[in-house]
This record gives sequence, structure tokens and C-alpha cells, in this order.
Amino acid sequence: MHPLPRSLEPLEGESLVSYLLRLGHRLGLSPLHLIRTAGWTEHAHHVPGSLLLHLPKSQAEGFARLTGQTARDVSALTLMQWRDRYPPIARSLPGPGRMRPDAWLYTGWPRFCPSCLAGDGTPAQQLHSGPWLKLWHLPIVFACTKHRIYLEANCPHCGQPHDAQGPLIQRANDHTLHPAQCRWTVDAQMQKRKSRACGGRLDHHIAPSRDDRPQPTPDILRFQLSLRGHLQSPTRITDASEYFSDLRLTTALISTTWPHARHLLDADAAERIDPYLQELHGDPGGRSNPQARDAPPRDPVACGALLMAADHLLGRDDLADLLSEFTRATFGNPSSRTPWAVLYDKHKNDCSERLRRVAEPATRAFPRIDGRGGTRAPLLSGYQAEHIPAFLEPDWYQRYLASCAGSESKTVRRAAAVRLVQWAMGGAYDDAAKFLGIAPVQTRLLTGRETRRSTRTSCNPLELDRALRALASELQSPRQPPVDYWRRRQALHEWALSIDVWNALGSELLPTLYRFPTLTDDRKRQDASAFIWTLVTRGEHLFAPRPLEAAQPTEIQRRWAGRRNTTWFQFSRPDPLPHYADLRRVLTKYAQRLAWDIDSGAERGININTPTLTHSEHPGS
Repeated sequence: MHPLPRSLEPLEGESLVSYLLRLGHRLGLSPLHLIRTAGWTEHAHHVPGSLLLHLPKSQAEGFARLTGQTARDVSALTLMQWRDRYPPIARSLPGPGRMRPDAWLYTGWPRFCPSCLAGDGTPAQQLHSGPWLKLWHLPIVFACTKHRIYLEANCPHCGQPHDAQGPLIQRANDHTLHPAQCRWTVDAQMQKRKSRACGGRLDHHIAPSRDDRPQPTPDILRFQLSLRGHLQSPTRITDASEYFSDLRLTTALISTTWPHARHLLDADAAERIDPYLQELHGDPGGRSNPQARDAPPRDPVACGALLMAADHLLGRDDLADLLSEFTRATFGNPSSRTPWAVLYDKHKNDCSERLRRVAEPATRAFPRIDGRGGTRAPLLSGYQAEHIPAFLEPDWYQRYLASCAGSESKTVRRAAAVRLVQWAMGGAYDDAAKFLGIAPVQTRLLTGRETRRSTRTSCNPLELDRALRALASELQSPRQPPVDYWRRRQALHEWALSIDVWNALGSELLPTLYRFPTLTDDRKRQDASAFIWTLVTRGEHLFAPRPLEAAQPTEIQRRWAGRRNTTWFQFSRPDPLPHYADLRRVLTKYAQRLAWDIDSGAERGININTPTLTHSEHPGS
């Protein structure tokens, strides 16, 4: 490969598209001819949008040799410098399952500033136009702060494009067009060889007057500068990335719930946004197509107003209440399948913890947190994870959660315990469930296909979340020393009443005809052990250890399991049969003494003078 006889120095901020157009114009070569000459043979028929995002090292080096630059200079023509700050770039890179660029990236045709394309008056820019800037490929750039005008979205002559995606360069094999001319094809119904480009000039010297175009206000221009500021230091990379993800989701929230956010905007901004959103909501497929609700407006005026409204919403202290208001007013009860919830689920790992904290209740109650990173407590935990029982204390539940749990009391008590543990220890939701000895799947509430059930059971996720946070606040300053439930669970791991203790407890029962045959039954001893375990650990009998049952043959295990719920019903019902009422009294007395001994540190060997409470075996033996 020999270097070209002439080349051009890249202009500050220009894109690969811009450089190919300007260099090709100087040499009388098409952009496609240039990349073929550079050895990019896999792109022999078109210029794909992926080249704007990233150039492989071999391609950057080949193009650098061709144009007399360094590979670093060539790579600087792509968007890679913002990959870590602006998530849509990374989302658009080629990979498995990625068919189209991200909706928040313009690859096929960027918006543009006619004055910038007209150049700065230097001979090179007079001949070959000013630069097409990389920034114009980002929807967050909607105004030129240098010339204090909104960018143009479409060609003023042919009105194209109608879609921002597509090939990186239209008519890439055409070498006759000036870089500032529209390359969109007109007369497309003709044969391809006879079709022609629009050819209209896009620079401000020849473009028709646009006196009817609104001018950006000082506030809009300041906001535009602040958005661009997130793309560079000193803004931290993580802060920038999370901010743009938050902005994207908040923009989608306004779009999907419009006009409920209208009162947050001034009259001019609302008037500019309304036509775009009315058209979006009028699209029959809009509600079923999350991508349609996710894409920002191509019109720069509407885009700037919508992004500024989203930024304003993000800055409000009552964001959680507003989100709840919008979703409830638009979709009824919160749901994990609303258009906004679908988008949130797609981008939640990239957004800030603050937005996750206020968004989760609006999409589901006590949701699963991805194990790849987990989440930390949103409040300073004075309580510890070990102070939370696996089945939320009845008093806590009644005072805080019962009124908004509907008919989901059992699941709410489980899920609430898991969330309190997660807030205290951080990490993943599933890890918190395992800490409590609960299978994570048994704590799911109002997620996925259970959304319809949530409406039927009157379980309100938003109110549940607020109530649980209020309970967590109370636990910061307990009125008395908290119970170490984890210690109790560990002490009674794989525990069951010994036959000696079981017989001693039986001697405390009132004389009945049923006492002796029932107490010689190991199944009854196992169920009594599970009942004691629930009293000591405040857990559910479903998760109690059953070592006596596990030691039985398979057929007997099935038989015992079949009677388990019936026996538990007798233990837990308000008016049990006389025998069970008497047995429950004795077992409750034993559980109280056992809990005291564990809490006082005597769980390694409890020796009590009272015969009915003798317990000399090691818990777990």
C-alpha cells in the first residue's frame, strides 16, 4: 500500500465520515474507494456504521499509512473516546444479538450545523467544507453553542432522512458530491443506475432562509454546555455514565406517561414537546414497542426541551413521588410490564443507585437485584442482618405492612425480611435470601407474570416499599437489645428433640387417652421439633430442619410430608383440639427456655435442673 499523493489534516472534533468526505473530495475519489485502498476489504460494498464507533487496530494502522497520519489520529475520528462515559456507544458495538445501533446514537445521518459546515474561512475549508462533528452523532447534542442555533435534523431541500439509522455514508461510491451536499437519493423509484442524489447544499451560505426556526434560549444553551461537559473531565467517568443513563430513563418516563408531566414544564417547552409526544402516543404500535418510546426526538427543538425537562425531573427531591404519580395515573397499579418498566429493566444496571432506589417500587415490590453487582443499603443501617428473622416479626408486619399487603401476607413477610437483610449487608438479593435460609424463588413478589395477580390481591408495591423503609428507620434505634436470629438458626441447624427430652415433655401433659400413643410417634416428635424451631428462630415451618424425617425410608418420608400441613394447622390454629392445645403449651414453654439459653451463650450444652426441660445434647446432633 502506497501513501496517497495528497492528504488532509483532520479538523478538531471531526468524525470519520467527515474526513472521508473531505479527503475524497480533495482527491476526486469516493469514500468507498478510499477504504478499499486502505485495505478494508470486508467493507467492499458499503461503509457500515460500526466504523464510526471503533476501528480495529489493523484498519486504523492501514488508513494511517495511506493518509500519512498516526493510528492514534485515525482512531480519534471515531466515538471510542466517549465509550465509557456515554453507554449507547458501548451498546452499539458489534456483538452477538446486536442488529441495529442503539436508539440514542445517530450513525446513518447526524444532525448538523450549517454554519459549521460552511467552514472558518480558511482555504481548505472553503474548498472542502467545514467538519461534520463527532458530537452531532449524539442525540444529547441538539444545539450549536458556537453559533447559538439549533442543529438541523433533515435536509432542507428533500426533507430526508426519515430514519437516523442506516449506512454510515449514503451513496458511498459517489465521488462527485461536495462534503456539504445532501447525499440522500431522490427518484428512488427509478433504476439504481439512473437514481440521483438530492445534492442540496447544507451550509448556511446557500441553504434557504429559516427565519421561522426558534432560537435556543440562554437556559437551553447553558444546558447544552452542561451535557457536553459530562463527556470530558473533570466529570468522573462513572458519574457521566450514570447521569446519561438516568437522563435516558427519565426522558422515557416523560414520553410514556405524557401528559402527566406537562405541569413540570414551562408553557414554551410543553408546546414544543407536545406534538412529538402526541404523534408517538397516536402510533398504534407505540405502546407495544418500547424502542419507539425510548428513541429521543429527532427534531432538535423538541429534543432539547424534552432532555431539559428530564434533567429538571432528575434534580427534584420528590422524584420517587412523581414517578409513583406518573405510573399510577398512566398505567394504574405499578407493573413490571409497562413500557417504561421494560426500558428500566433493560438499562437499570447502568443507572445511578438513586434512580434504582426510587424506580424499583414503581416496577415491582421487593425485586430481585442482579447478582453481578448487587446493591447497598439506601440508608445507614443501625440494625444488623442477624437481627432480622426469616419470617418478619408479626408485630412489625402488623404495624407497618399489613395494611398494604393485600392477600399476599405470607410472601410479603418473607420478601420484606430479605430486603431488610439486603439493606443491612449489601450484595445480591439472592444472597440475602440464602442468609435467612430461604429459597430466593419463594420470596418473589409482583414480578414478571405475577403482575395481574398483584392487581387482584390489592398488593401495592409503592406503599409496601415506603412502609418497609419506615420500619427500617425504626430499627435504626431499637427500644431494647435486638435478638440475634442468625445465632438461633445456627444453634438449631439440623436440630430435633431427643427422645429423652420428648418423653420428659410428655410427662407435663394433662392425662388424656391420646397422650401415650401420640407421643411414641417419631413423626409427632419431628413436627413438635419444627414447631419449637419456628418459635425460637421466628421462621416458617416450611424451612424448619427435619433430620428425623430425612432419616426415614422414602415411602415413610412421603407419608410424613403428606401429614405435615395437617399437624401444623393443629399447632397454629386459634382453637386447636385439646391435646394439641396442651402440647402447644408445653412446647412453647420449652421454646422460651431454649431461646434464652441460646441467647445467653449456653447453646453448646444446656443443662437445666427442671426435668421437663433437660436438653443435654449438642444442637445439630
